[in-house]
Amino acid sequence: MTKKPIIGITTNERPNSDNIITSYAPKGFVKAVQNAGGIPLLLPIGSIEDAKSYVQMVDKILLIGGQNVDPQFYHEKNQALDDDFLHQRDVFEFSIIDEAIREEKPIFSVCRGTQLMNVALGGNLNQAIENHWQDAPTDYLYHEMKLKDNTKLAEIYGSETTINSFHHQSIKDLSPFLDVIAEDPNDSTIEAVASNHPDIHFLGSNGILST
Repeated sequence: MTKKPIIGITTNERPNSDNIITSYAPKGFVKAVQNAGGIPLLLPIGSIEDAKSYVQMVDKILLIGGQNVDPQFYHEKNQALDDDFLHQRDVFEFSIIDEAIREEKPIFSVCRGTQLMNVALGGNLNQAIENHWQDAPTDYLYHEMKLKDNTKLAEIYGSETTINSFHHQSIKDLSPFLDVIAEDPNDSTIEAVASNHPDIHFLGSNGILST
């Protein structure tokens, strides 16, 4: 029997209605990994040493969405539209990224995860964009996305596809280790990126793509 790959999925933390902190990942990510033939393993926020241990346990990493990335990590003052930050999560996930790159394990990211990866690799972010937060439910694919030729996404979707949109921040200055592989045709917002470095195995998007 072929061994199923173990996919480490990062998690978020927020208080529930009883003000008890809940650690979670949206079920859609879990189901997507299962449907693709993998075994999902949720990675609760922990220490730097925990991050290293988690990466050693899995075959690939999935960085999910959530809070803003703290601008201190790209040496800017806070200009975000809200106060949605979690410093411990930033530090933990930067450690996940560092260890995954060291071990040359593939990383896929969505939304915050893509922005975090750009920062981890030396880029920065637009902290306050107002036109990329849809009112429709998360499973509604909100706008078109133009794909660059000869990229992984173009192999799957062709020259264009649709994507949902739930982000108040976006990539501004791109890391030198990444290439843009998709943009919003209306305002040129970077919607997907991929590694151009042979030792960094990474692809990330700003949202959930059409299936």
